[in-house]
Amino acid sequence: MLKAEEKSVLSNLKVLYVEDEDFTRDEMVKFLKRRVGKLYTAGNGVDGIEAFKRSRPHIVITDLKMPMMDGLQMIKAIRDMGYNSSIIITSALSDTETILEAVDAGIVKYVVKPINPRELILTMEKIGIDIFKNQFKETVIKDSFILDKDIKINYENKIKSEAAHFIKLNSGKGPKDIQVFIEGDLIEIKAFKTLTNFELHLISNNRNHSLVEYNRRLFYIEGSKELEKRMQVILDNQVKFCDVVCDCKQNIDRITFTIL
Repeated sequence: MLKAEEKSVLSNLKVLYVEDEDFTRDEMVKFLKRRVGKLYTAGNGVDGIEAFKRSRPHIVITDLKMPMMDGLQMIKAIRDMGYNSSIIITSALSDTETILEAVDAGIVKYVVKPINPRELILTMEKIGIDIFKNQFKETVIKDSFILDKDIKINYENKIKSEAAHFIKLNSGKGPKDIQVFIEGDLIEIKAFKTLTNFELHLISNNRNHSLVEYNRRLFYIEGSKELEKRMQVILDNQVKFCDVVCDCKQNIDRITFTIL
């Protein structure tokens, strides 16, 4: 396994925590401060909006029932300003109407008080992974994301070697070249000049392209589990086959996988 200098997703998140109960806020601040990149706090919705404007957090955790402005009003105000930060609400309230109204306002999670810190952290990690994968196109592996481009290149080179070996071992002919790109949660493998002499003969008269492409696609689909295992060893993370496109005219095979 490749050892990398990786940073946890949470340690790179800005989080705003809004809670009017001093004891609850102080206890959660102690817990969260050690785990997130930057923590901001407020005691009500009005102060929460001001703190939000100053900090522009990735995640907002807010109580619902608060003085001056409740959590729901604050959430709606944030959305009205055009911000799409992920919002988690925490409340002892459990009435369906309030929950549905909060969902309509754009929350991603409802956590019932008393808060289970472990559950909250797991929720934040899942949200953080989505943020870095989808918004920032970072590669997330085992709840950490790779900052160093050299580390990513090393991963790509290892996958390149394994893919070339797989193609040569199972088809009898290795590719002339292979390119591997890792972006976000996507792995793309491009194999060039992979057609065997027999396949080249079949398409030499500009016929049989569909037949050859179908068989090559089937070749990769049948071997996808083996390729998944090889990449999982390299990344120490689950990988799933997505799709393959074979272009006989260009003599290029494009195989994609998702990092889970």
